[in-house]
Parts: sequence; C-alpha cells; structure tokens
Amino acid sequence: MTNLDDRHLLMIEPTQPPSMEPVDDLYTQKMRRLLDASTDGGRWYKGVHTCSCGETSTCHDHFLPGGIITNSLAVHYLERHRDEVPPSELAKLDALP
Repeated sequence: MTNLDDRHLLMIEPTQPPSMEPVDDLYTQKMRRLLDASTDGGRWYKGVHTCSCGETSTCHDHFLPGGIITNSLAVHYLERHRDEVPPSELAKLDALP
C-alpha cells in the first residue's frame, strides 16, 4: 500500500521493471545509514511485502528518527526504482538528520 503522508517514508509500490544499473548517490547512502540505525518498534507482521520486481521486505516496519516509518525496501526503491520515487519522498529524506 502506498502511503505518502508525513509519518511514512518510501512506502511506495513501484510498477515498472527495476533499472539495470543501481543508483548509488547521497539519497541511497543516507537511506542505507538510516535503515542501519532504525528500530523495528516491536511490530512484526505475518508476511512480507513483495516489490513488483520480486524483491521482498522484512516482516516489520523500520522506525527512523522523529518516528518516521519506512520498510526494508526503501534502499531498493532508491537504487532500482528511482524514476518512480515521488519528489515529496526525496524531500522528506532530505529533512531527516
């Protein structure tokens, strides 16, 4: 389920095939660091989310600074589906420490 509100980051559902070459820039690197430092908040689910290209998520949300919620596919979306990442999501990423 796509969720672009202020409490969520990169909760999108790409529909296009992934790019052949990953995008590795400041956004991707920052998101990787944020995910590494995230917590699961104790909320685990019985299933996973599967991207349209077949990549699967973990079975829990990831909580970032300020209570922002994301998922384990956030880096994948930035690397492989950048054309489908709304500008509003990049702006939210910019605003995080």
